Amino acid sequence: MSGIELIQALRKLDFPFCAREALCRIEMLCAKPGKQMDLQMDMISEFVFGEIERRKKRMIPAAIQELQLVEVLSDFFQSSGGSPPVRNAVFLSLFPAESSRHTILGYLVSLAIATQNKPVLNATGIWMQQLGSTSTQSVGLARHILQDYFVLTPSSIDKLKQLPVLAAHFTANLLTAVGEVYKDRNPPTELLKLIGDWINENPSLLLTSLVDNPALPTGGIPMTPITPIAGLFRWCVLSPLRNESMCTDEEESQQKFYSKIQQLLMDSVLRLKNSGSNKHAISAQHLAATTRVLSNFPQIQLQTPSRDLALERLAQAKSYWHYYNRYRTNTFSSNGLCKQIQLRQHNRQAEIEYELILSYCCTVCKRNVLYDTSKYFLTLCSI
Repeated sequence: MSGIELIQALRKLDFPFCAREALCRIEMLCAKPGKQMDLQMDMISEFVFGEIERRKKRMIPAAIQELQLVEVLSDFFQSSGGSPPVRNAVFLSLFPAESSRHTILGYLVSLAIATQNKPVLNATGIWMQQLGSTSTQSVGLARHILQDYFVLTPSSIDKLKQLPVLAAHFTANLLTAVGEVYKDRNPPTELLKLIGDWINENPSLLLTSLVDNPALPTGGIPMTPITPIAGLFRWCVLSPLRNESMCTDEEESQQKFYSKIQQLLMDSVLRLKNSGSNKHAISAQHLAATTRVLSNFPQIQLQTPSRDLALERLAQAKSYWHYYNRYRTNTFSSNGLCKQIQLRQHNRQAEIEYELILSYCCTVCKRNVLYDTSKYFLTLCSI
């Protein structure tokens, strides 16, 4: 059947039957050597999402159409017989980076979590990694899921507990995106508890995106994975200063979970092996960014228990990074890097912040191994 004949046949079907049939045809095209991408995109736009004007006139109300489409998509990906790489190729074609379809994607993923639709979650994990799990699109999806499960239906949080077992790759990328959602504020206590349980019960979760090879479409190039480690370290470091305005009971409850997560993060860093992929687990730039944010808190210049706790956690993160980096490469020289980087320092205020936090870190932690490493990270902030 030619492309024109296929289009004409699909136009004889009403929604949602045309969407269901179009998905099957698109899957067949994806499995062939000549994928006819233009034909696929036209079919997706007209018959799946109803974005062509002639289809809109025949469509039923938008809200009902969205529900029907989500059901059709969920059934399609969960149906038997399909090849994971081909199905994932279809998924990536359905939801390109720049599109207005991400609301439908949010509904689809929330339903997949509730119904334990593993194929959809696996495909979503690949989608997040290919776009970048800290990208605007991935963070937007994470916000949608958090809104559905922590705001609209908080009684359904239990559905999230088994996510690492059901779809570890998706959960790892979701966790990275969630770290960005709460980049500038504290997450709810229920979320902290859930994340602590996730990592405690699944110790390899933080490193899953480094070792898990998703079923990419044929010819697909895997993008550099981003682990949740840096984002969660940032939570733990900044939380004491953000919690100063909270009541005592709530603050104590949150700090208990932050301490648990901090320890689990350090345990994960110690488990890192000497391998090329692990170099993406956490970098100097990640910790330097957290240091820069910390230096902008007014409280950082005051001698308080909250400030000391924040700096101690930062120092712990840096010392563990130093431990990991020492075994990953034999050429690391923080003194040499410092000398090169310091040549580029021209901002007096940055130099003051550098000396201030360096002094705090060394005073609080009192570890010889930390001094040179702190100089390296804190000098990065001045660039």
